[in-house]
Amino acid sequence: MKVLLRTTILLYIFLFPYRVSAIDDVADNAERLYSVNEVREDFSYLYETLQISSYDLFLNTKKPEYDSAFRQVLDSISGPMSLLEVSRLFQPFVILAGFSHCALEFPSEPYRQFYQNGGHWFPFEIIFQGDKVLIAANWSENENIEPGDEILTVDGIDIQQLIAQIFLVTQGENEYAKRALLEIGSFMDRWWYVFGDFRSGTVGIRKHGGQRQDFQIEGIDLAQWRQKSPTVQSPGFIKDGRAFKFIGDVAYLRPGIFLNKESRDITTQKTFDNGEFLDFIESVFTRIAGRGVHQLIIDIRGNNGGDNSFSDPMIAYFANQPFRIASKFSVRTSEVTKSFWKDVDIAKFQELKRLILSHENGTRFDIDLGETMPRNDELSFTGNVVVLIDRFSFSNAAVVAAIVQDYGFGTLVGEETSYTPSSCAAIHQFNLPNTNISAVYPKACSIRPNGDKSIRGVVADHVISDNLFTEEDEILTVALKLIEKTDSTIMQ
Repeated sequence: MKVLLRTTILLYIFLFPYRVSAIDDVADNAERLYSVNEVREDFSYLYETLQISSYDLFLNTKKPEYDSAFRQVLDSISGPMSLLEVSRLFQPFVILAGFSHCALEFPSEPYRQFYQNGGHWFPFEIIFQGDKVLIAANWSENENIEPGDEILTVDGIDIQQLIAQIFLVTQGENEYAKRALLEIGSFMDRWWYVFGDFRSGTVGIRKHGGQRQDFQIEGIDLAQWRQKSPTVQSPGFIKDGRAFKFIGDVAYLRPGIFLNKESRDITTQKTFDNGEFLDFIESVFTRIAGRGVHQLIIDIRGNNGGDNSFSDPMIAYFANQPFRIASKFSVRTSEVTKSFWKDVDIAKFQELKRLILSHENGTRFDIDLGETMPRNDELSFTGNVVVLIDRFSFSNAAVVAAIVQDYGFGTLVGEETSYTPSSCAAIHQFNLPNTNISAVYPKACSIRPNGDKSIRGVVADHVISDNLFTEEDEILTVALKLIEKTDSTIMQ
């Protein structure tokens, strides 16, 4: 029997820090300390639950290494700890798993207390360029520091050493994936997570011309952040909105997030209501058919992912054969996973629900994914398809890219995705009994359609990167030139 499978993604819901504007109105709570026994009990519960709930916690980091890390952390708990201290201690342990979808929830309450009580952020957003750490946005008062300047040191410490410490609390399959998470707006928050308040310091900068300069800078507090928000231009790598237009005789579609854009809570069924998305996609291909164009660009750059019940129907418009989201998809059931699925009442997920609930806890079983059939009507698109990707094509967006490439449905232009389509995902969460800290874990693992098990992203057929510091959209420009060249060849 075919099982319609939820590929539950949307990384930032649980794993990225909350943005300040979303939680300004929440009152402070008194900071309590947790006893040694409470912290140790939570840590033991955390490790046990990750082992019995994750599809395979030891896939990338073997059990002896994990057991050794567990003993080291457990032995280090010697006195009462705050919620932030507990989170800082537990997070590096959890992300030893080496999955983008296995981490603790960001400590939002200590974070809220930090900035509402006058805390200061390290005032830069960053972007990586090779081994260089460049400034993407400058929130400081020092106008001599510009986007594109390279950060060399902070208070005399090499920036690479500081980044390495931040990587210890940043989840991901590899360093490339961790870099992408920091670039999309979490660097300032993760800096606080690791190093705390930044009042002032000396930053070593290499300017565009190559000269080295040291600048004294001040941190930025909440009032300054609000004042500067209208004027500081952040990179804006994530583009989850939907858009469609014609560029000459080329149709350009940005499908946006593969979820209900009115809901971002993956614990609710509303998030997976695809009605609005399907209506939008149908209107797009109706316009394409009406105009008779034969070139289509689908832009999934800066896409947080979502659910294949959204993306599969989109792909079906231009697919020329049946397709699957993966060559293999295997699920492990557990008490935590069952606690979510017992309340799922969406008709198309009932068979998957039955399988999860009927198997004994700890059982791993393969899912018959079934195939999605291509459309065979007046709206099916038989022209040339070019898909734009970058390192911010996360989760299900990367899976879409893999399907297009592996089945030959189109050509990929752009950067390698930081998300690996052969990976473990389909997340659920649980809370620790004393601190109530949330952890997320992947209950399933998949292998991309072509059977490649390697842990790396989807590599574009035509590799090109956007330059943040130019006005030109380099990836789109290359795609349009490629289409123009294709059209010229056909005409000849």
